[in-house]
Amino acid sequence: MGPIRSGMLTGMDERSRILLATLLGSALGGVVGYLYMTEEGRRLRDQIEPTLDSIVTELVHARETGEKVREVVREGRRTLDDLIGGDRTRPAWEPSDFNRVSS
Repeated sequence: MGPIRSGMLTGMDERSRILLATLLGSALGGVVGYLYMTEEGRRLRDQIEPTLDSIVTELVHARETGEKVREVVREGRRTLDDLIGGDRTRPAWEPSDFNRVSS
């Protein structure tokens, strides 16, 4: 049996996937052609480019924020390890401890 797949393409056979990719590629090509080859497309592109630029800028800021958050988490983990002794091979409590306390 092959690899487990999830999502919309799970139940599709190879021909269906090729047809879907062809249709999506054609549609995308049509949109790009319209935006770059027609006067109306150029006007539309001029209208949406500032919005797309601001979206890209926000995505860059979000990525930078995510990196900062990850660094804060790593620093917090290091601080916690220093406070509790750094030996994290054994959990602070064993399931048997929980059973004794809850009985």
